[in-house]
Amino acid sequence: MQPDGYSYIIYKLGKTSTISYYKPFAIPLLLKSENNTIYYIAKCRPTYVGYLKNEQIKMAVLKPHDFLTDLSSAEFKAISPTILDNILIHLLFKSKNLSLTQIQKHYQCTPNNIDRLFKSTLGMSFSQYQNILLNTT
Repeated sequence: MQPDGYSYIIYKLGKTSTISYYKPFAIPLLLKSENNTIYYIAKCRPTYVGYLKNEQIKMAVLKPHDFLTDLSSAEFKAISPTILDNILIHLLFKSKNLSLTQIQKHYQCTPNNIDRLFKSTLGMSFSQYQNILLNTT
């Protein structure tokens, strides 16, 4: 999986079933399939996985149906998009080349606040994220 700005919940069904969270913002993810291994992957908005990790929300899944049920639960549906989600989606779908000043005007945030959101949530600055976005899409 190449970095694309979204986050993912990966359910691996095999000898042992596991749930893992992944935020592919800079490093590709390689999934190696073993015999009789099935992967279920839920593509999420950018900050979703970070929220699940920070709030220590766990998924206790034994079967694929349970995975889908958990994703559809009220607890998971109640997670609201953040302003950073809106900014990231804006960059992904509307214009990858917007400046920090243009984003700041559109979302009425200071450039320092936006950059702080990027660094604290994604681990990189606005310009680093934008460079990755321009090089991977």
